Formats: sequence, C-alpha cells, structure tokens
Amino acid sequence: MTGRDGFIGPKGIYRGWWIAGGCFVMAFFAWGTGFYGHGFYIVALGKSTAWSVSVLSSAVAGFWLGNVVASLLMGGVMDRWGTRPAIAYGALAMGGGCVGIGAIDAGALTMQWQLFAVFIVMGSGYPGLAAMAISASLVPWFKKRLGLALGIGLTGASAGGAVLPPLLAYLTESYGFGISIASVGLILILCIFPIAGILVRNPRTDEAQREFPAETSAARTVRRSYGSFLSDLKFWLITLASALSLGAQVGLLMHQIPLLQGGLGLAGASAAVSVAALSAVGGRIVLGMLSGRYPLADLAAGCYLLQAFALGLLIVGEGPTLFYAASALAGFVVGCITMLPPMLLVDSYGANGYATAYSMTAAVMFISGSAATALSGALFDWTGSYGWSLVVLIGMHLVASTLILWHGRRLRLR
Repeated sequence: MTGRDGFIGPKGIYRGWWIAGGCFVMAFFAWGTGFYGHGFYIVALGKSTAWSVSVLSSAVAGFWLGNVVASLLMGGVMDRWGTRPAIAYGALAMGGGCVGIGAIDAGALTMQWQLFAVFIVMGSGYPGLAAMAISASLVPWFKKRLGLALGIGLTGASAGGAVLPPLLAYLTESYGFGISIASVGLILILCIFPIAGILVRNPRTDEAQREFPAETSAARTVRRSYGSFLSDLKFWLITLASALSLGAQVGLLMHQIPLLQGGLGLAGASAAVSVAALSAVGGRIVLGMLSGRYPLADLAAGCYLLQAFALGLLIVGEGPTLFYAASALAGFVVGCITMLPPMLLVDSYGANGYATAYSMTAAVMFISGSAATALSGALFDWTGSYGWSLVVLIGMHLVASTLILWHGRRLRLR
C-alpha cells in the first residue's frame, strides 16, 4: 500500500528501502548470469559445440561491447523517463540471452554469428539491471544515506556470484545445460518485471524533499546535457579516477586464479576468489556507514590505496596465509570501488542529470577494465610472471588516488 508520504507496505518503511531491496534482486541476476557466469558458459558451450575457446571468448567480448554502447544510450533515457523502461529492457535482453544460450547448447542455433548476436543482445541489457540502473533507481530517493542504499542493492552481486554459478552446475548435471540456463533466463524475467512495473519509480516532489530539502522542484527537472558534463573538469577527474581504479580491480580479478594458482593450487586459488567476494560484502557496509561522515574523495583515495597495498603484498609476499590475507584485503574494497562512482557524481552534481553523467563514466570504466585485463595478460606472456602486471595495476591506483584527491581539494576550495 502506497501513501502520500512516500511509504509503501508496512507503515514507517521509506519506499526507497523497498527499492533498494528490488535492486538487490536485479544485482543478483545481473552479476550471477552476466558477470560470474561467463566462464561457465564457455566451458559448457565448448563441450556441446565444435567452436574453439577463442571463438567463445570473443563472443563474451561482444557482451562487453554491447554493454558500453547500451550504457551511452540508456543514460538519457533514464534521466528523461526514469529507470523502468531500462530495467524492463534489461530483463528481456538478459533473460532472452540466457534462453538463446540454451538454444545454442541444444543445437537450435548453429551459426557463429548467432552466438555473437546472443551475447551482444545480452550485454546490451546488462546496464538495465546492473550498477547503472541500480544507482539511477536509488539516487532520486537518497542523499546522505545513498551509500547504505547502494550497499544493500549491490550486495546482490555477491549473492548472485555465490549462488547462481554453482546452482547452474548442479542443475546441468541433472537436466542439461541448455534447459538449465534457459530456465534461469525465464525466472529472471518473471522476477524483474514486477520490480520494473510496480516497485521502481522516481519520487514525487513531496517525497524528494525528505532527502533533498535544499533542491527545488525546478532544479530537479532541468536536464543537463552530455556536453555540460564533458566540458567540466570535475567530471573528468571523477571519471578518470573511477576508470583507473576499476580497471586495476578488473585486471586483478580476471587474473586472480592464474596469479595465485602457482602458490595455492587451483582449488586454493578458487577459494581465494571466494574470500575476496565475501570480504567485499563487509566493505560495502563499512563504506555505506562512513560515507555520511567523511569526505567521499578521501574515502575513495583510501579505497584505492588499500587495494594497491594488497597488490603490493602479492608482489613481495609468499605463502598461503599472505595470499589469502592479500585477497581479503583487496576484496574488502571491491564493492566500494563499484559504489564510489555513483556516490561521487551525486556528491558533485546532485540527482539532476545523474544517469547521463554515469552513462559516460561507465563507458570509460568498462573500456579501462577491458584494456587492463588485456594488458595484464600481455605482460604475463612477455615476462613469464605477473610481477610487472601488478606494478602497472598499482600505478593505476596511485594515479587514481591523486586525481580524486585533486577533485576533493577543488570541492573544499569552492
């Protein structure tokens, strides 16, 4: 039941918290099927088709290409019409993509271009369920408590990564991969559509005043253009710092298992990934609690430096205890580095035009992540170890820290 005071359901629960719960479900499916699931898809499709790993890996790269393009297109849509259309499309594209992957496994789709088309379509739906749509859904409802709301919503990413891949493995053994992944796609659509159609919406003026008392209705309805952000130095400081830090993080996560396999073995390296994922849950909560008390730029720099320190431990240290400790330390800020770009943008610009700004920031971040992953692999092939790769990733964090502290200093001087 929705009242005029912005509450829904039991009296006294702010509607924004219900939306954060819906965002948890979105993140569960987005990361469970669209981020952590790729390695499983490559293995499963490799068994059922004659396509090589390089072909399947290239199709996964198409997923991220579709993601970048869709992010740029969705920003203006979200600012103009809210996140409902984007979430609905995200559910159809990602759920339909899962069904398409099942059709490939079953032999109903046999051409390579169909494989690429399925992953590109699936990737185009990812921004409609992942960090972009989640943050754009929550930003209009929260200001001081935005960090906590994002922490709740994005914790679904860790839950999805922990639950869906092993669940798919179990279901595949019993029913086959094609039926299992197609069923997950249909469940995704059935779970997300009510969130888009019933739960998520922008606040009314009276509801917005609860968290944004200083902003007038006119200020919240005037839309900023792409050009107004691109010509602003503080936008670029936030974007470049976010891109470098996320790129360094993705470069680590995509190579974490081969990096640690020599010292821990395959099972131990996989366990270290789980340690990092569990540690990320705590990091999100801590950042959410601290975000209203300390300057965001300082917190961001601290997160970047903490992960850089953990990467340094991997260079100089040896032994299982240190490797697990470094994984936990690096993982503690994994969720924080995902949460910080939305928070920094809102801190600088408010809710007005947020999705437009984040769409451009997200595109640069994903390009940086892809480049850092490729560069880390190339340096390993060239040198025979991950030492120089880690040095580059540390350097990216150090530059990101410098940029975001510069941004914070400019804000304090205004």
